Amino acid sequence: MSSEQWPTVTEATVRELARSTSYDRGQSYYERGAVSDVVQRGETVRADVEGSQYQPYTVTIEFDDAGVARTDCSCPYDHGGICKHRVAVLLTYIRDSERVSNRQPISELIADANRETLQSLLVELADNRPEVADWVETRLTTADDESDTTASVSVSLDSIRRQTNHALPKPGQRGHNDAYAEAERMAEELDALIEQARMALEAGDGETALDVLAAITDELADNRWAGLLPHDIPRVYEVLGDLSEAFIEAILTAELTERERDDWEERLTEWDGQFQHFMGESTFRAAADAAAQGWDDARVQQAMEGDLDGGEFWEDEESRYAEDIVTARLTILERENRIGEYLNLAEAAAQSQAYAKMLVQEGRTEEAVDYTIERLSTPGAVLEVATTLRAHDQTQAALRVAQHGLTLEGFRKDTLAEWLRDRAASAGDCELALKAAVTAFEASPSLSAYQAVEEIAADDWEGIQSNLLEFLRTQNPRGNTAARSVEVFLHEEQYDEAIELADSTSQTSVIEPVVEAVIEERPQWAISTCKSQGEPIIENGQHDSYATAVRWLRRAGQAAQAADELDEWREYVETMRDDHYPKYKLRPMLDDLLEEF
Repeated sequence: MSSEQWPTVTEATVRELARSTSYDRGQSYYERGAVSDVVQRGETVRADVEGSQYQPYTVTIEFDDAGVARTDCSCPYDHGGICKHRVAVLLTYIRDSERVSNRQPISELIADANRETLQSLLVELADNRPEVADWVETRLTTADDESDTTASVSVSLDSIRRQTNHALPKPGQRGHNDAYAEAERMAEELDALIEQARMALEAGDGETALDVLAAITDELADNRWAGLLPHDIPRVYEVLGDLSEAFIEAILTAELTERERDDWEERLTEWDGQFQHFMGESTFRAAADAAAQGWDDARVQQAMEGDLDGGEFWEDEESRYAEDIVTARLTILERENRIGEYLNLAEAAAQSQAYAKMLVQEGRTEEAVDYTIERLSTPGAVLEVATTLRAHDQTQAALRVAQHGLTLEGFRKDTLAEWLRDRAASAGDCELALKAAVTAFEASPSLSAYQAVEEIAADDWEGIQSNLLEFLRTQNPRGNTAARSVEVFLHEEQYDEAIELADSTSQTSVIEPVVEAVIEERPQWAISTCKSQGEPIIENGQHDSYATAVRWLRRAGQAAQAADELDEWREYVETMRDDHYPKYKLRPMLDDLLEEF
């Protein structure tokens, strides 16, 4: 697409993608000209950004018709949101589009090239870049394997066992930091092994998938790895959950006799008991239940044949794991293109979201829209259908469904509203984009959401701004919402409202930015608040937090300067020092503080 066809990307969107610190630093990088060699090929923009290393970082931004689809950077940043380098490139994209060099996508460049030329280029590239040679070999092997999706997947079970054993934490690494690193490594390596079972499942080879999963589980069950790991690492629990889900699907994919199913039920139940001590709950009970039921279960057959009404599948269902089994059944029915049975089971099991998405995939768009509006009752479920519609090039239907979602309450309403805001803006529906932007702000107030409304509202901003601020004043925010709300008040210099919010909470994430913002405007409040934050630390002798207490007293000193009350402040600090003279760690810190002023 040409620069005239670029999607609408606002600076508010960039703020939402990044943490505030990353955004500020990225803006500094942009302003000092750290971004160079910005090249656009189709929907992808790549650029170099000078950073702290000798080599510049490489940033990749991929767009779709709604804006930013994916971002990547060669820097090691991994602290939530996008890094400062990606922010700098996006700001260049928004503010200085003339700096972006437009070039043909590679797919267009090679479209008319002859085979000999392409072979020569590829061989030359592989000769110069060994990692490319490995990638080509892997891709060509995979392509050969995928050419016949009905063929069995060949794996070495001995290799699977060895790799599983290698993934387990090692007895010599018991330290706190090592244990956490070991857990992450273990999860990553196990996930790669489970992926081999997933590949077999995609090929319809449930027997091989079971062999792979059993080899992994046997090694895990026979080793005392759990005692070497902390119990608070979600990735380990997640990968064991993935193992369980793969087992359910494999059991239902494999062509097993009744005797074989009984054997698997017994085996899975035994493993389940062995994993209980680490997981604290059942791991393989759902897979064992799937083995017991198979596809011959009378209720399952009734549901697939359409003999059960919506939700009727659950009337006599007692298993707490039945929903996981239904999900696996739907996956298999979809893979085998048994769409009628899929829809019947989804309807009978009240899997309304899955039902609606399948209607979309089958091209029954209007049915999907009507069904979603009538049957789906949460913003999150509506969002899933809307994104599926959009992925199938049904943008207007997606907007219609998402607009209905704005009327619903529940989890992910803010996410749905943000999604609709950006997609409606890209589609040129400013009225809908503004409505969604306001809903996004009210569902989850934040400075970025507030600024997004401002950008979309344009000339109508003044009246809408008053409504948003009044809405914020009527709220009683807690937790992260309070911290985000106070950012809006400070941005608009609504200091009294910010102070009122700070006074209603003990969260430093709310109090600290307010104090820093009002030192000049409300010095007396700042002095009082800083004292109330610092004094308990000192009085209680929390020596590890003395630096925090001194930081509060320093801010009090800055406010005292603004209020022309520095003598009183100095006397206060001197009294604090004398009263707590025996606290040897605190005393020199207070002496240094007095010297600063």
